[in-house]
Amino acid sequence: MVHVIRRTRSWTCVRLFWLGERNPRRVPGAFRFPFGPVRYMDAKVMLSLYREIFLDRGYEVVGLGDAPVILDCGGNIGMSVIWFKQRYPRARITVFEADPQTADLLEENVRALGLNSVMVVRAAVSDAAGKVSFVPEGSLGGHVGDGAGVLVDAVRLSDLITEPVDYLKVDIEGSEFGVLKDLCATGKIGLVKYLACELHCNPAVQDQVAELWMALSQAGFRITVREARVDAELPGPPVPTPFSSAPSAKYLVWLFAWRV
Repeated sequence: MVHVIRRTRSWTCVRLFWLGERNPRRVPGAFRFPFGPVRYMDAKVMLSLYREIFLDRGYEVVGLGDAPVILDCGGNIGMSVIWFKQRYPRARITVFEADPQTADLLEENVRALGLNSVMVVRAAVSDAAGKVSFVPEGSLGGHVGDGAGVLVDAVRLSDLITEPVDYLKVDIEGSEFGVLKDLCATGKIGLVKYLACELHCNPAVQDQVAELWMALSQAGFRITVREARVDAELPGPPVPTPFSSAPSAKYLVWLFAWRV
């Protein structure tokens, strides 16, 4: 059975790869996975998400239980939600997505696949409630910030955490420092058992990286990282370094934290 699953996943990757090669970037469409149809914004981004979530099992954690409470901040088209519901069918999931177009696809995918106990919140996750300017990128990298964008609702995550959260997944393209800092300051981080977060780092947030490590440690978490890599394409002007092997000071870190 394991070999059959691996062959099925490998064939899915091949089909996704050819779809991405044939289609221009940022062209929406639909793809049928073994578990059902999924609508997407960009085929290559969907392939990347599938590899990261389904093949590399980037969000799997031991000890989560069979009916966890999961907050998925930055759900994109729903690949993480789909995986969570396959792995933990009784999970209660609240998923947030700020990009209005992507949120449309997220809702359609949840509905088409019949995923129950999933609540979609069409809003940016923030450290303050209100309205924020969201700059859409057309596939994966939209972000809250200055400049030409669309006005979207923002929710303060610390206000919404009123019960224990088994798993908090944060992938919100640069807004994670403010959100996690607020969770630590309000003590709501104490209700979180497991945390997986993509950090968007650059010299402007250098101090915040250190502060986050310290705050999570003081809140009783152990911390590890899966990878850290230079990514010169992150939003903002170029930030060159004197190192040829790491030519940009903009980088991504996948942080994982768990309560001992």
